[in-house]
Amino acid sequence: MTLKITDANYHAIVRKLISDDRKVPKGTNLQNIPAKKDGKRVRMCFVPREGYVFIGADLGQIEPRIQSHIMYTKYGDNSMRQIFIDDTGYYETMAEMTFRLPREYCVDGADDPTGTFKPRSMMKTGVLAVSYDQSPNAFAKKMHVTNGIAEMFFSQFNESFPSFKQMVTDIREGMKRTGYVETLYGRKRRFPDYKRVAAEAAKHEQKRIRLYTERKRLNAKDKQTPADESRLSVIQAELDILRDQTGLVGYWERAAFNAVIQGTGADILKMNGNRMARICKERGWEMNASIHDEVLLSVPRDQVTPETIALINDVMTKTADLSVPLTTDIVIMPRWMEEYRPDKGEWDFENCRPKTKEDDALSHN
Repeated sequence: MTLKITDANYHAIVRKLISDDRKVPKGTNLQNIPAKKDGKRVRMCFVPREGYVFIGADLGQIEPRIQSHIMYTKYGDNSMRQIFIDDTGYYETMAEMTFRLPREYCVDGADDPTGTFKPRSMMKTGVLAVSYDQSPNAFAKKMHVTNGIAEMFFSQFNESFPSFKQMVTDIREGMKRTGYVETLYGRKRRFPDYKRVAAEAAKHEQKRIRLYTERKRLNAKDKQTPADESRLSVIQAELDILRDQTGLVGYWERAAFNAVIQGTGADILKMNGNRMARICKERGWEMNASIHDEVLLSVPRDQVTPETIALINDVMTKTADLSVPLTTDIVIMPRWMEEYRPDKGEWDFENCRPKTKEDDALSHN
C-alpha cells in the first residue's frame, strides 16, 4: 500500500522518518565532485563501458528563464523574457539595459567607460543581490564600489525589469501566509516553523535594540570595571541567540524564493530525465547520472549520429513548455570532461571520433 503524503500528515511522516534509525544504502553523489582543478582530474577517471561514449546535455540558464517566464505570465512583464526570445546574451543585455551602456562595455571582462567596475560581472552578482533583498550599502561593499554606483544599479535595475522585485516579494509573502511555496508544477517546499520563529524574532526586536544600545554605552567608557566586562559578555551571548533567530528568518525567506526557481528547474530536469530514461530503455542506452542541470548518458558508438543529438536536444528543450525557449549544451565525451561539441563541428560522426586538425584541413580543401 502506498501512503499518500498530504499537508495534513506531512509533519507526522517527517517526524517518523527522522526518528527511524535504520540505515539506507546510498549511491555515489557525483554532484559533490567539483568541475574544476582537482575535481576535473577526478571526473576524467570516469569512462563509459567499452564500445560506448558519454553524451552530456546541460540546460542553459534555466533559472533566469524560469524567472522571466513567471514575470511574463504572472505580471505581463516581457523585459527579461525578450532577451531570451532575441537570444542576445542574458547578462550582456541585462547590463546594457541596467547601466545604459553600449554592448562593448558589457561583454565579459570589459570595464565601464570610467574603469570603475565591470558591468557584466556586477550584473551577475546584482541579480542575486536583488533576489536576496540585499541593501545597496551591503552590495557596494561586496562589489568594492561606491554607494552611489550601488544605488544607481538598484534603481535602474528596477526600472529595466519592473516586476522582478515584486515577484520575489510575492513569493516570500505567500510563504509567510501559508507556510509553504510551490514550484510551477505544484511541488511544495514547506517552512513549518517560520511563523513561530518570525513572531519570536519580532517580539524580541525591542530587546535587541536595548542590548545594542547598552553594549555601545559600555564600550564607550574610558575604563571598564569587572562588572562592565561581565555584563558585556552576557549581552553578547544574548545578542548571539537573537541574531541566530533573526538570521534563520532571513534564511528561510531567501530559501522560499530559491525553492520556487531552483525547484522548478529541478522539476524540469526530472521530467527530462523520465523521458530520457524511457528512450534509453528502448534503445539500449544507459542513463548514468543527473548532475545539477545536466544529464549524463552512455550511448553505443554506432548510434552516435546527428539524429541522436537532435533527439537528446528535443528531450532537453521540448519536454517542458515555458513561454521562453529552453536551450541545451550537448557534448560528446570519450571520457567524462573530455568534451567535443557536435554543434561546433568537433565530432566526426562517420568515424565516431573527435575531429583532428587533419580532418579540418581536408574539409577546407
